[in-house]
Amino acid sequence: MSEAAGTEAKAITCSRNTCREIFTKTVCGTAQKSFKYIRYIDLPRVCVPNQIMGCSVIGLRLQKPEVEESGTGVNSLRAKGHCQIHMWYIREHGKETSVLQYPFNFDELLPLDNFNCPNTGNLEVRIITGKKPLVSASAMIENDRIKLDIELRICAELISETKLCVKVVPRP
Repeated sequence: MSEAAGTEAKAITCSRNTCREIFTKTVCGTAQKSFKYIRYIDLPRVCVPNQIMGCSVIGLRLQKPEVEESGTGVNSLRAKGHCQIHMWYIREHGKETSVLQYPFNFDELLPLDNFNCPNTGNLEVRIITGKKPLVSASAMIENDRIKLDIELRICAELISETKLCVKVVPRP
């Protein structure tokens, strides 16, 4: 592509008079992964549901991610968090409705992709949910249990300070 533009890629040799160093923060590694969980909820005999009406996930809290290192450098990020699942259901043969609150915790490792980070010792990690937790399916199963299928996508960026060498062209 540089040939089409009529330029050539050349290595810049920096001397004090011809180059300037610029320090900036850059994304030097990314991680993203989708997770599917299955949770079984045992209900007390006094509130056996007849039908599940729907589920909602609220109060998502992500903890500060931890960098997991191996002998060769940074390998993955540990993502932890929790939220609350509210499940609405009908009981007593359609005479009453109730809400069950179920705490949901997760602790997952996200492998780093495209990791290229100078060893500055000053790493910053940003983490977000690419797909908020969602109860994709809920079902009543035997022995007064409820099965929940939960989906979640987590995305993270590893940010570090880096140095660029910029060639200074003197004015004519």
